[in-house]
Amino acid sequence: MGCGGSSHTATTVISTRPAETKTVTKTVTPPPPPGPKTSIEANGTYIVNKEIAAGTYRTDGGKYGCYWARLRSFDTNDIIDNNVGDGPQVVRIMPTDTAFMTRSCGSWHKID
Repeated sequence: MGCGGSSHTATTVISTRPAETKTVTKTVTPPPPPGPKTSIEANGTYIVNKEIAAGTYRTDGGKYGCYWARLRSFDTNDIIDNNVGDGPQVVRIMPTDTAFMTRSCGSWHKID
């Protein structure tokens, strides 16, 4: 260096600490699966106690010949009770029914 000069040295210190590990245990209970529906919005065959709840249902009826059937099995000929009619309909679906079939009835809503 030059006359009477001083020299400067820069020092960088890097301090490392071991990463801290923290274990957190959280118990999460998933929400229960949704229960059977209490309304029927479309034509179809619905499994009682799984897809729809047992109970008394009402519909205002469809435009042309509402047909419904309470079924003992998934065979659509294994009928416990059925009806074809115009206008409002009421049916009591029992917990022992296997399925409920509806055609051209519009929406059904549980009333009890």
